[in-house]
Amino acid sequence: MDIVSTGIEGLDEILGGGVLSPSTTFIVGTPGTGRTTLGMQSLCAAAKKGEKVLYVAVSTKPETLMKQIISRFSFFEENINIRTFNVSSVERDPLTMLVELGNIVNLLKPKRILIDSVTPLGFGFPEAERRRFMYSLNSAINEWNAIVYFTGTLELDNVKSNVVSDIVDNIIYLSQNFGTHITKRYIRLMKVSGMPSIQGKHTFEITTDGISVYPKDIVPANYSVHPSNERRSIGIPLLDEMMGGGMIKGTANLLAGSTGTGKTVIGLHFIVEGAKKGEKGVILSLEEIPEQLYLRASNFGWDLKEMEKKGTIKIIHTLPALLDPNKQMIQIRRSIQEIGAQRVFVDTLEGFDYAIVNPVERKEYISSLIRMFQNHEITSLFTCLCPESTECSKNPDTQISTIVDTIITLKQDLTSDNLQKSLSIIKMRGSNHVKSHAFYDIGSNGFAIKDLNS
Repeated sequence: MDIVSTGIEGLDEILGGGVLSPSTTFIVGTPGTGRTTLGMQSLCAAAKKGEKVLYVAVSTKPETLMKQIISRFSFFEENINIRTFNVSSVERDPLTMLVELGNIVNLLKPKRILIDSVTPLGFGFPEAERRRFMYSLNSAINEWNAIVYFTGTLELDNVKSNVVSDIVDNIIYLSQNFGTHITKRYIRLMKVSGMPSIQGKHTFEITTDGISVYPKDIVPANYSVHPSNERRSIGIPLLDEMMGGGMIKGTANLLAGSTGTGKTVIGLHFIVEGAKKGEKGVILSLEEIPEQLYLRASNFGWDLKEMEKKGTIKIIHTLPALLDPNKQMIQIRRSIQEIGAQRVFVDTLEGFDYAIVNPVERKEYISSLIRMFQNHEITSLFTCLCPESTECSKNPDTQISTIVDTIITLKQDLTSDNLQKSLSIIKMRGSNHVKSHAFYDIGSNGFAIKDLNS
């Protein structure tokens, strides 16, 4: 048996490389989840490679209309064979369909077959007779020597008790949640035979290009840390000095402070300084769009847009309400690999609150990000918001304070004369650091710490 690609990259990844040939796969879910699209996309991908494929539609629509509907997707391939069977007929007399389908398969000898949908077959039969029919269908499929996909309409709780689940090698379940701004789609593997699959609740999206699957937990839990004595300058000399020479290469660092304390400014210093030293960087912005970052940086004399054109930095922006954590993880990893990034700036952690409501899952996701950065020996800098009413120096974002290497807190106090800003390093693993706070200002040249003795 050979491992064959489904033609859908992310799906191959969670399946462990693809599907076995021959094999049977049940693509099941509720209406509108993309079952037909997933199966057709795989068929068309195979047809483009020269495979003979067959689409069997159990429908009231004629073949010409079925082809017209499928052709709206960019993955559509003209060289596919389509056969339709009337729903009401197969409900009453599935055996006739089985005979006709067998004749078609023997004539065409397709390598890949999609039967869409299998749930109406023998629907009018008593359950015992329907089960016998399904086993007869399975016996026929075993003689076809092909990759066969079934689609079916079932709720999750009913999948395991359905007879189709007994006869197939793989079960792929599709579901969706309707939010205020976005529909979130999920894919999970309920059964996989003979492949090292990735379990979990993966995500996917449907566009005119078809289905894109975004695997969950692509970063291994057992990751390798590369100890280093190298330092990464932030670009703020006195802050580097306070940290014993800058951030330690490959560490995760957190800036915590209230609105207006300069967290983003420090982050831009960090990325720009890296670009000057030939250390490329990625900015993950969950609040400001790239144009806002360009404008903010230009106030300090930094041309982020030009740096991005030259490929020394890359900005990734996603609105928190539209964020898919799995998709974002893949996007960050690809961006790091594309430009060879050594620095990452994530602004701000509160953006994840909208996409990952469960605090445990949110912490796990941020931990996965940090593991990925450490695997690539990347120095990362995160920001988080501390409301004015909290004592940030004592409790900055307890969700991730235990998993980062360094915590720097920023605060501002309104005095009788002005707004006084101060900075403290309250934690730094593997390095000595200044224990007292320092005052700072933000001017035309960016973030500037005053004399450390003040």
